[in-house]
Amino acid sequence: MKKIELLLPAGNMDCLRAAVNNGADAVYLGLDKFNARMSAGNFDEKNIFGVVQYCHKRSVKVYAALNILVKNKEIEDFFHVVNAANSAGVDAIIIQDFCMIPLLKKNFPNLKIHLSTQANTHNSHSIPDGVDRVVLARELPFEDVKKISSKFETEVFVHGALCFSYSGMCLFSSIAGRRSGNRGLCAQPCRMMYNNKYLLSTMDLCLLEKIPELIEAGVYSLKVEGRMRSPLYVATVARIYKKYINAYYNNKFSINDKDIVELKLAYNREFTQGFGFVENITDSRKPMNRGVYIGFFEKGKLRLKESLKLGDGIGIWTKNNVVGYNVGNIKKDGRDVAEAFSGDIIQIPTKGAQDKDSVYKTSSVDSQYNLGEEVKSVKSKIKPFNFSFPKIKSYSNKPGFEIFAKVYSKKEAIKADNAGADIIYYDVLNEDSAEVKELIKNAGFFLSTPRIIRDSQMKDIVEKIDKINPKGVLVSNRGLLKFLKKYIIHLDYSFNCFNDTDIDYYSNCTPIISPELNFYETRAFKNKNFIVMIHGDIILMNSRQSLKAPELVDKDERHFRVRQNNNTTQILNSSQLGLFNMARRYLDIGIRYFYIDLEKDSGKYIRIYKEIFTSENFEDRKLKKGYTTSHFDRGVF
Repeated sequence: MKKIELLLPAGNMDCLRAAVNNGADAVYLGLDKFNARMSAGNFDEKNIFGVVQYCHKRSVKVYAALNILVKNKEIEDFFHVVNAANSAGVDAIIIQDFCMIPLLKKNFPNLKIHLSTQANTHNSHSIPDGVDRVVLARELPFEDVKKISSKFETEVFVHGALCFSYSGMCLFSSIAGRRSGNRGLCAQPCRMMYNNKYLLSTMDLCLLEKIPELIEAGVYSLKVEGRMRSPLYVATVARIYKKYINAYYNNKFSINDKDIVELKLAYNREFTQGFGFVENITDSRKPMNRGVYIGFFEKGKLRLKESLKLGDGIGIWTKNNVVGYNVGNIKKDGRDVAEAFSGDIIQIPTKGAQDKDSVYKTSSVDSQYNLGEEVKSVKSKIKPFNFSFPKIKSYSNKPGFEIFAKVYSKKEAIKADNAGADIIYYDVLNEDSAEVKELIKNAGFFLSTPRIIRDSQMKDIVEKIDKINPKGVLVSNRGLLKFLKKYIIHLDYSFNCFNDTDIDYYSNCTPIISPELNFYETRAFKNKNFIVMIHGDIILMNSRQSLKAPELVDKDERHFRVRQNNNTTQILNSSQLGLFNMARRYLDIGIRYFYIDLEKDSGKYIRIYKEIFTSENFEDRKLKKGYTTSHFDRGVF
């Protein structure tokens, strides 16, 4: 039986050594471009050769993360980075944009491709041809992990930080802060305060106890998150997970609580077993490392639940703050001691803490880890290469314009139809979707689909679409595409279409282009057969986590509405998109298809935009108040 792979993060050279010398079977790392952790130390075209040699000599595989969305002007540079990684001998690359697969296979036929969790794969039908391994979405129930792993080589996250949103479907950092998670620069809005609590802050994943189940489910690789974490974290997690993987294969699997304590000391925000096994993954107290809980103050004293030694780091959680320091004095029974143990009652500096304030041990002076030998420099030998890119045909649309409106009720569908919408998108899972189709007299009726679809739901959704038989479908989940070939297909912006290669890949579909692209980047497309969003609610997050709050209010008093849509929690931008007269600039560059997304007043805004597109002197000054133009002029880095 082949042992399951243990895959560790290597955010910098010390973390790489910590992983390799403490039990990793493989490491994943980023180069200095195109990876989803651009703030990590990362590697470059010079040292990647020595890194790969170092790892391979120790029977450790190397996977290069190139897992962000790529702009048109960057495609050639992206392939140069792939060539450098391939020349160095990496064992696979990890990508988000699977539309690149045909090009990658053509240019690098022997290079293995792993599909990143950023590609948001949560059903087997979403796995494209040409993928050697898929990193499954972290929201998948365990039963789905098991089913997909029986058909495909899978990689599953088992330890480290979790995202509140489905990966690859988060625009919060991008739209609200101009730092795109899809471009490797997430500003972590889920770790910020809303409604005076950290409502979106997730606990850290720990599936140590689930190792037997994951192995028996057929998972190929166990992945640890943490390219921004320390060498101590990487070494500790590698050593402990490897210990229990070996214990399973030796029929000696039994968790020692001391190892859980050591994992917590390395880093934790409280541990959770994730959506594979539980339904809640958030902790709204503070979005920071906890360490190990060792007790609370009572009359200035502390009854220990874990040992404490001089030099250990502690964090005291007061009502409004966390006070951290290294312990320089411990008193037990009125005398100084160097170490105290579980059950002991001790005195340490309280730093102003009150009774009942909790104390956590955040580091141990006894923590040690092995980095092994240093990585030796090796001369780079990048292979000369003539890239083969397909010629993207220029595509010009017919004169005129069409407005496509997504609505959420029968009443709004009728209003949109009467106002002259060319296409109306209506949720296939609404109970009245068949009725609404019959009420639409002028517009083309398209069904829209959920963004998140499990394998078990796919058949029912396809059957309902076929029963209603719409003119077309706004597809929000790529797993549906193979079942809907007889329909006109539009693609939701959840597909993250970002460049001409993506448009070419979906040549039989018309996508809503990514709202992260600015006007000038859309103008650069050779093929303009796509839809642009000009008005309405931008979905910032899609999450499996439920939220009771109807809105989130941040420190800047921005109000982000929360809604439930097909068993998915959606967080909407604080301001609706409203381009108004600026939308005419799209007409000037040959774009003809325009998307609005509104729960109310759809008819009003369809009429406004029709007037904007047909007149030269529309006055929009008063209308624009309270709206955002989002990335129209600014874009993302």
